[in-house]
Amino acid sequence: MRAFGLAVWLLSIGCFAHGNGIERDSLRIDHLLDSAMAQEEANPEGALALYSDAFRLSEREKYGIGAFKALQYSGIVHSSLGRYDSALVYYQRALPYSRKSNYERGEAVTFTNMANAYQFLGDYDRAVPLYLESIKIFEHIKDSSTVSESYKNLSALYSTIDNLSLEEHYLKKAILFANPVDHEKMGILYGNYGLFHIRKNGFAKALDYFSKAKALSEKTDSHTLSFYATRNLGEYYNHAKQYAKAIPYYEQALALTEKMHDAFQKSDLLYILSGLYQNINDNTRALEYGLQAYQLAEEINAKEILYRTQKRLAGIYSGIGQPDEAYRFLAMGYLLRDSVLNESHVKQISLMQTRFETEKKDRSIAEQQVKLKDQEVELLAKRNQAIFSLIVIMALAASSIGGWLFFRQRHREKDKQIQALRQKQEIDKLEALIDGEEQERRRIAQELHDGINGELSAIKFRLASLEEAGLGQEDNANLLTAIEMVDNSCAQIRSISHNLMPTSITDFGLVETIRQYCLKINQSNGLRLEFQSFGDAAALSSHVETVIYRIIQELINNIVKHARATTGMVQLNFHEHHLSVTVEDDGVGFDPNAAEKGLGLANVRARVAFLRALLEVDSHGGGTSFHIAIDLNALKHD
Repeated sequence: MRAFGLAVWLLSIGCFAHGNGIERDSLRIDHLLDSAMAQEEANPEGALALYSDAFRLSEREKYGIGAFKALQYSGIVHSSLGRYDSALVYYQRALPYSRKSNYERGEAVTFTNMANAYQFLGDYDRAVPLYLESIKIFEHIKDSSTVSESYKNLSALYSTIDNLSLEEHYLKKAILFANPVDHEKMGILYGNYGLFHIRKNGFAKALDYFSKAKALSEKTDSHTLSFYATRNLGEYYNHAKQYAKAIPYYEQALALTEKMHDAFQKSDLLYILSGLYQNINDNTRALEYGLQAYQLAEEINAKEILYRTQKRLAGIYSGIGQPDEAYRFLAMGYLLRDSVLNESHVKQISLMQTRFETEKKDRSIAEQQVKLKDQEVELLAKRNQAIFSLIVIMALAASSIGGWLFFRQRHREKDKQIQALRQKQEIDKLEALIDGEEQERRRIAQELHDGINGELSAIKFRLASLEEAGLGQEDNANLLTAIEMVDNSCAQIRSISHNLMPTSITDFGLVETIRQYCLKINQSNGLRLEFQSFGDAAALSSHVETVIYRIIQELINNIVKHARATTGMVQLNFHEHHLSVTVEDDGVGFDPNAAEKGLGLANVRARVAFLRALLEVDSHGGGTSFHIAIDLNALKHD
């Protein structure tokens, strides 16, 4: 099952009101909003009442942002409860307040929330333009992470209506705009791409993406990512008809639904497990899971799952020789069928899950622990001297163990220091090599510019002086050709000199230098190279910018020389303290393992190592992608 997210991301907005009285009221409104948000899960109706109070007070005090938030959050609560029509009313009421307050992000989030609600209702014709409108605004304000989320939702929509072409198109865009260090988001996107390949019978590619998602799930404590990564592996073996292998993954995912408090996913998994056990002729387990799925689907009014489960149970009861029960469930299924089929599309129901009384349980456990401690103290007080001596001996033993552990810890710290020193030495070597290479480039560029280019200019001057010598027509034509050849040579030398040491990095910065380089490639080659930059460019040292430029320059040169590509893309994505660099082409691809010995890729990896960055290479017959994730905090020393 594909995952798509509900847009609830709203940034904090400062108060626009002036004057002590109005400012106090705006603070009171913000406090009401915070109190309501804290009650959303445990007491949604109480949260809605507080949001209503916040809206009325915001209207009275003409506090537009407060009114917008109150209405927007009310819509989100209604959506969480499965009341999508009510949610849409609140979103539509919130929209004018975001526009009056000139709050572009709020307007875009509202469009996304409305699109999600329409998607849950199955009204895809209304959902699509709203997603696209939100993407337009997020791109304008350069919020690439949220753009990725909207593209993921669009991909899920087209998956629902079996439009594989548009599903893959928007899924690729979602992956492209996602922050590579956001493991949860990247893992869910990889899982969605794996499901896409399953529907195209591309099982090898599907397993590859599912494995990537599973690896990322082990790097984070996200229950959501663990759920989808585990479930997707179950989907893989299910579609491959390896039912016995699929069951453990689905049962692991079923256990995770308890942590997620997601009844819809739980009922769906119970239904699937019922079918798997039926496929391996275990009718006892099939009936057990089927009845659980039926009961839960009835509780949450998940009609489509209820209808499918009734048909499943009719088949199971028929198989175990209970025709009366089979007929009963079959009859119920026929009664429900018309209700299900009359809906234009299947509704995905997102229902509120009641929170366990954790505080009460925690308090009870704490009280029990206190009682146990008291009992321990009382028992210890009654111990005789012999027991006390034993404790002293044990304490001495513990002290010895503690000393050994301390020594071992010191030893580990020493190993870490040695490892860090070795890494620093490697980085210093790389820095020295890169500095030496840049100095040599500067020297050669200077010699080309001041030496050879100067001599060619002198030759051109001498040749030009011969025009007045009264040469014949043929000699004069040859002379003009020679002057033109000298001009071309000068232009080529200037170009080579500029490539060796681009001065525009110092003058205009990294982004503009790469933009100009891409334009130059477009003018001089058959390759159409697109350049994109998102986010506010971070302030980096010219040395670091030069290293990044050299990496991109090397990758583009490889495309021009070897890829036989017609189109390519270079993207810089600045997001908080991270920079993501992507270079892609639609060429013939290559084997990254075989290319490791090549000087070009070795240079790229050396520079990436100097930046303490992560490099991911994905190459196949349809093209090549290089993704470089740079932690800008790690470069502050440069």
